[in-house]
Formats: sequence, structure tokens, C-alpha cells
Amino acid sequence: MSERCVLFITGEYPPMRGGVGDYTARLAEALARQGWEPAVLTSQRAAGSRYVAATVERWGWDLASRVRQAARDTGALLLHLQYQTGAFALHPAVNVLPYRVRERPLLITFHDLRAPYLFPKAGPLRSALNQLLARGSAAVIATNPEDYAALERDPRLRGRLHLIPIGSNLPEPSGADPAVTRRRLGVPVDRAAVGFFGFLTRDKGIDLLLVALEAMPEPRPALVLAGGGLADTDQANAGYLSWLDSRLVEAAVPVIRIGYLPPQDAADLLCALDLVVLPFRAGASLRHGTLIAALACGAAVVTTKPARLEWLHPLRDREHLWLVPPGDPEALRSAIATLLADRAARERLRRAARLASGAFDWDEIARRHIELYEAILGRRARV
Repeated sequence: MSERCVLFITGEYPPMRGGVGDYTARLAEALARQGWEPAVLTSQRAAGSRYVAATVERWGWDLASRVRQAARDTGALLLHLQYQTGAFALHPAVNVLPYRVRERPLLITFHDLRAPYLFPKAGPLRSALNQLLARGSAAVIATNPEDYAALERDPRLRGRLHLIPIGSNLPEPSGADPAVTRRRLGVPVDRAAVGFFGFLTRDKGIDLLLVALEAMPEPRPALVLAGGGLADTDQANAGYLSWLDSRLVEAAVPVIRIGYLPPQDAADLLCALDLVVLPFRAGASLRHGTLIAALACGAAVVTTKPARLEWLHPLRDREHLWLVPPGDPEALRSAIATLLADRAARERLRRAARLASGAFDWDEIARRHIELYEAILGRRARV
């Protein structure tokens, strides 16, 4: 067995499309740079990808035996579950996993705290499943302050709860000329271009962005959609996406749907757009990888206020990004118009965003994970 081998358990992994998969791949790479041996158990759809040691064709009650076998095969002494409510085909086997693999300590990173759907009228049982999962884990990692605060309310997690942010899932921009990048990717250079980056789910508020842009005078900015579609594990947003597809066809603004881009092209595009607008319905959060990526690429970002501004620390309104109230297309329109008319303000946001993105550096994120891994293994050795 290897004291520096960790087995990640994740419902998605590249080339599958999804933020948690991208996160896990970047974390694995950063850990490897620091001498650790990452291994991954994930969906059969990611078979053959780097670090993938075992795959699952169908998520079910045999998950624990598959995890035990993968741990034996890789020599992993640590298990690390990357938990997202909509992943693992919503199967409850993942929620009881800590109690079925007690031979090795299992950590969990919560990428969201939404209660899983079980069956009609499941009620309190839904939220109890996530609580059960957290309480059985050797350590719990929250990726953002609001999830940390919610988890902290459970006294049984005291001493086991940690806050470690996510990083950007994109490389640094190449430094290519923005006009060249825009022409190459089909984005006009003689018209303002407002971009959206990410999956087209209801919580992202793309329909609100359309309303805001349609309220602007001609010539209206072009809306550039990079990414789009849904994550491979998303079963909940198909109806919204179908409606949004029709809405985009009828929009009274030019819509450029670029779709999925290789990571370097996506980074260069975010850097080349006049603005990147992310109007999250519930407010921006540091759990949003698209927000972190846009800032790290030096985009001038307009997004929505969270319930508490300190949840975005160290980011500050009007310094690193421009915040507007969520669900308010008029406030969104006003912010877009203000910034499109003020190139100097956009450049200030770009410079500050690049500086602030150091708080989400992958090598530092990996170092903090290693510190936690070693503490858990040390406690285990003393028992």
C-alpha cells in the first residue's frame, strides 16, 4: 500500500462534460506535481483517461465492493469522494458509502448541498441522506463559505470540517491578440460582444441576460455562448434547455453559439470578450467554477450579489468584478451599458481579477489537501 496514493470517487471525469470532473482532474494533476499518486474510480464513459484506475458502468449498491477492490488494486490508503447531488445517477449507495468502507478513511468534498431526489413525499429523508454522508466521513471539505456555514451548524462535524476553494478549470490565456481570437472563433470585432460561459441550466439565468440585452438600444451587443448544453450527469434541466433553445432562436439580439471549446481556446475567448456576464439566479458563489475561470482568464465580469458579500472573499464589488442584484434584468442592463461605455473601468476589472485569482491557485489547493491527508493518515497510524 502507498501512503501517498489517494483514490478519488467521482460521478464524472473528463472527457465527460461537468465541473466536478474537471475539478477532480485538475486536483489530481496538482497532487501528482507534489509527489502524490492520484487514482480515480468513475463512470465507464471516462475509461482510459489519465489516472482512471477503475470504472463503473451502472451506479448501484455494489459501489462499496468496487471501491474496496479499486483501493486494493491501487494501494490507496485514502478514499476521497467528490460529491455532487445530481451525480452517481442519484443512487443512495453513495450516501452510505463511508459506513461500508470502514477499512480506509474516506473524505468528502461537497460540491453542493442540494437534497437528493428519492421519491415523491420523501421529505426530511432527502436532507438526512447528505447529513448521514457527512457524519460518516473522516473529514468534510466545503468549497465555499456559504456551504461551510451550513455544514458548521451540525455539531457532529466539529473538528472535521475544512474550507478549501476550487480553482479554474482552464489554462492561462495564451496572450493571443483578442481581435485574432475573435475572428478565429466567429465573434465580430466591430460590435460589442458579451459572453456567457458554462452550462445552460436554469440557475445560471441566461434568460435574464437575454431580457437585459434586448432592452438595450441598437446596435445591441452580440451574445456569445461558450460551452452550453448540459453536464453529462445533469438529469434535471432538459426541459429548461429545450425552452431556452427556442428562446435563443427568437432573441432580438445576435446570438453566437460557439459550443464546447478546447480549454486553451475557451481561455483565450474569455480574455477577448468585452464582458463576461454570469447572472446566477441565487447569486454568485465561489463554488461556481465558471466564475473562477473567467476571473483567472482576466475577463471583466458582471455577476450577481450573493446573500452575504463576505461569501465572495477575497473578491470585492467594483474592484474585481461588478455585482448586481440577482433576478433583476434592468440592473443587469444598466451594468452592461455602463461598462461597455467605459473601457478604462473594464481594464481595471481585468487587472484586479488576474491578481485575485491567485487565491484559487491549484498548487496551493493541492498543498492544503496534502496537509489534510497527512493529518488523517497520522491519526489513523496512532489508533
